[in-house]
Amino acid sequence: MNTTLTQSAPSLAPARRAPSPYVVEIRLELLRLLRSPAFALPMFVLPVALYLLFAFAVAGEQTAKDPDAARFMFAGFSLMAVTMAAVFATCPSIAMERELGLLTLKRAQPAPPGAWLAAKIVAGVVCGALAYLPLLVVTAASGQTLLTPGQLAAMSAVLVAGAIPFCAMGVMVGSLASGSAAPAYAHLLYLPGLYLSGVFFPLPQSMWFQTVVWPQFHLNQLVFAAGGVAKFRYVPPEMALAALLGFTVLCSGVAMWRLSRKG
Repeated sequence: MNTTLTQSAPSLAPARRAPSPYVVEIRLELLRLLRSPAFALPMFVLPVALYLLFAFAVAGEQTAKDPDAARFMFAGFSLMAVTMAAVFATCPSIAMERELGLLTLKRAQPAPPGAWLAAKIVAGVVCGALAYLPLLVVTAASGQTLLTPGQLAAMSAVLVAGAIPFCAMGVMVGSLASGSAAPAYAHLLYLPGLYLSGVFFPLPQSMWFQTVVWPQFHLNQLVFAAGGVAKFRYVPPEMALAALLGFTVLCSGVAMWRLSRKG
């Protein structure tokens, strides 16, 4: 009798609320990226290692005497850390999953259709922030840039938000290329912009005309504007913001068109 009453009595324990599909997708995507040494080691170690090499070992005397030089190098290598992680956190995985048919499987699952894509973009932004954090710590500890905490915070916010256009670039390349070719195409689109935009070193005046083509140039301009650094600003921040928004819309439109097609 007691057993029957116990089995038929309703449970008084509160039901556990199932986590959001977006939260689950984001957590799994981050775990996948952070557990992959082939991605995590280059993305998180290379930018800060290059920053230490060039800003402190090679040009240490110049950056110690000239705060503008220190700010230029800090902005350039920080931009590299954020954007490179954003591109390569999204591009190869989307290309491989599309090639293996996993995206078709995800569309058939009872989950929001954009959950997997939102997870990849959020993971790209988070990975960019994680790659940038060591450079911020080194810069704040050295004090060579003579930037206030408020300036560093503003520049950091722009850098992290600036990962979004490069996530869109990664999604676009991953939606167009095969799994094996996607990293190579991503390098072809991404690496020239780091050098031809004047992010790492000042360009001769004869090459200034082509800098506005590259999204890295416009993000760099927004970073300097946020930090109140006037020396390296060449276009208004409104123009730089509009260029990045247009680039994001273009890449997102191409990616949505390609991902909406079968095959």
